[in-house]
Amino acid sequence: MKKTWFATAALFAITAVAHAEEDPPMNRIQFIGTHNSYHIAPSPKVHKLIESFAKGEGDAINVTQRPLQEQFGKLGVRQIELDLFADPKGGLYSDPLGARLVSEGEKNPDPAWKEPGLKILHSPDFDFRTTVPTLRKALREMVTWSSANPKHEPLMVLLELKEQSFSPRIRPHPFDDAQLKALEEEILAEVPEKMILTPDRLRGDTPTLREAITTRGWPKLSEAAGKLIFCLDNEGAIRDRYLALSPNKDLQGRLLLVSVPPEHPAAAWMKRNDPVGGFEEIRKLVAAGFMVRTRADAELKEPRTKDASRFKKAVDSGAQWISTDAAEELPDFPGYKVRWENGRVWQHTRMENVPSNQ
Repeated sequence: MKKTWFATAALFAITAVAHAEEDPPMNRIQFIGTHNSYHIAPSPKVHKLIESFAKGEGDAINVTQRPLQEQFGKLGVRQIELDLFADPKGGLYSDPLGARLVSEGEKNPDPAWKEPGLKILHSPDFDFRTTVPTLRKALREMVTWSSANPKHEPLMVLLELKEQSFSPRIRPHPFDDAQLKALEEEILAEVPEKMILTPDRLRGDTPTLREAITTRGWPKLSEAAGKLIFCLDNEGAIRDRYLALSPNKDLQGRLLLVSVPPEHPAAAWMKRNDPVGGFEEIRKLVAAGFMVRTRADAELKEPRTKDASRFKKAVDSGAQWISTDAAEELPDFPGYKVRWENGRVWQHTRMENVPSNQ
């Protein structure tokens, strides 16, 4: 009887551990993301034009990503990045100068470019090609895929709000308070609020977001299933303007998480793009319970040289979102890709000192 009881107890203990491993808190696992997730490489003629006035810039952006739903479904990507330009009147980016200069006549044909609203592209007039021209279309694609896969792991959507242009012809509209609110309005127009893991949901009844994250911790994987998390890539003035939309600058009532210093009351996730130089800092942030996004490669340098050392450093840092330009082996860069083994969507962090916060 004692042996039978011991064996049964041991079986229950093993089962409990297995279930815990299958349903970890979000900050205990790592996902692969993509950089400039909407991007289509410039045409050969425009690429040559870019190189003629900015050596190396054309080569650094010479990559094409799959459509968003293919990234989610076929590549297991769970973090994307979208560059947004305000276009409140519509049409500002519909007739790119670069195409005209090389006589390609490559106007942006989608009528959505003429409509008012936030546009997705890397840089006006020259690096303008995209798989999805507007934020609202991108959000519809996310919701469509999410609704068809309701138990999917949480999807992090990183939004970079751009106010500058290398083109002398176009002066982008600033992201003032009105445009920041318009951003949230566009999100809520396409994404049911219940699908969004907002700062308020993470905070709960805890006084600050930071306190909630560092004490109660992040939701478990099952609790965050089917959710979208919107994060603001910008730091500095745009971030501060967004924080100021909350009475106490703590993201109360807002939709996006922001990258702030770890002592800030709104601290939850941090952007630390360099996992080599920032390795120890990332480890400390992750150990404190924060989520971190970093990059496995930059400007296509690592894919070009088949150098996976930066990716390894990102993994070892414990950063939960690791972004790449090559979530699959690309035609121009054979022998390099950033994926988990066996086609997995996520893996456990390898840091023994990452707290569970449970």
